[in-house]
Amino acid sequence: MLSVKELRTLASRLSVKDFRREMGPFVLVQRPPGKSTFDTNKMGLPQNVQQTAMARPEAVTAGALGLLFQFDDLMVATVPPLHGVDQLTVGRQPDSDLMLEDPSVSKTHALLRWDGVSNRCTIQDLGSTNGTFLNASIRLRRETTLKNGDILSFGEVQYWFLLTDTLHEKLVSQGRRDHGV
Repeated sequence: MLSVKELRTLASRLSVKDFRREMGPFVLVQRPPGKSTFDTNKMGLPQNVQQTAMARPEAVTAGALGLLFQFDDLMVATVPPLHGVDQLTVGRQPDSDLMLEDPSVSKTHALLRWDGVSNRCTIQDLGSTNGTFLNASIRLRRETTLKNGDILSFGEVQYWFLLTDTLHEKLVSQGRRDHGV
């Protein structure tokens, strides 16, 4: 995972095309992961049993708003390179492409599909306990096409979906503003 501050330096040295080659076609931006407030063993379950905890709606909404107003403090999740038509699994399982160590995330939570020909990304919930939400309000029931700037919620974990070109532009323009250019 890379911080926005680290990426600002990289973006200032690379063209949009080179930045996209390094980062992939899109990025998932999130707040730095914190310690979970969940205790999944309150029901007397053995320590090695990992159940999915119920997500709290207020935490989902607050997390989505935090992504929009705390840009400099955000982190960019690194995902495997995507080429042509490709997909990424999202979940708590260690073999997930985007592994989320949060008890509100199901072991196999969702699937992101990238189609490089149409330059389009879709998301599909895989029957998760807490659901996958779009922009903190729409619970996904079928495969849905993402738009640049959408907020994705997997349980209580939120990501800001940005095309890499948009992130590059935001990093470079903010860097210029910070230096009075």
